Amino acid sequence: MKKLIAVFAALMLLASCALASAETLVWATNPQYPPFESVDNDVVVGYDADLMDAIAKKIGYDGAEAEAMEFASIVPTVKNNPAIVGTAGISITEERLESVNFSDGYIDAGLTVIIKADAAIASVDDLKGKIIGVQLGTTSDFKAEEITGADNVQTYSSFIDATLDLQGNKVDAVIVDGPVGQAILASLNDPTLIIADIDLGASDWYGIAVNKDNPELLEKINAALADLKAEGFFEELAAKYFSATEEAAE
Repeated sequence: MKKLIAVFAALMLLASCALASAETLVWATNPQYPPFESVDNDVVVGYDADLMDAIAKKIGYDGAEAEAMEFASIVPTVKNNPAIVGTAGISITEERLESVNFSDGYIDAGLTVIIKADAAIASVDDLKGKIIGVQLGTTSDFKAEEITGADNVQTYSSFIDATLDLQGNKVDAVIVDGPVGQAILASLNDPTLIIADIDLGASDWYGIAVNKDNPELLEKINAALADLKAEGFFEELAAKYFSATEEAAE
């Protein structure tokens, strides 16, 4: 009987180890943000998806699992769930740092402006008083309010929706993160839309949001990011996701 109990205990231990090894790192995201995250055949793909999978494997998981939600829900979700991280082109801001910790920045996306090709908009001053479309809760949202005032900012659940309204002349411009703007123009293939030669003077570092009660996970993620940088992984991501969209948008 004791032997049976011992065998059973050993089997249970093996089963628990198997379950542990099959764990995935769950990351909250908003998959309407190509080339960083989008949905292809019900699977979240993109720059951030590749990055999270690589980080997960570096720190001992089998991989990463995306949990889709509205962008504005990501930081609150991470704040209330120590086991979940957030990655969706999330800019590191002082306001967000009050709720969650952030990893080291992994890309400076910058902000850009999409306009109609025939628009008389050539500077930040030209944007003042104009209706600017943005994705709700993003740094683009905050920058647009700073430029044109809150009453002239039109918010959307995605940058794609904002750009479609620009096509339909419902807004005068869209402020968006640089690589995302390039990807949107490449996908729409609309010669009436261009990226304006306007310097918004905004650095926009993306980071991975981590619950404040999980400093160990934050440390592991930062170590993984450092390793990936040293290995040239970010150059591979840039070649995979940015080169084609930049050429297509030109």
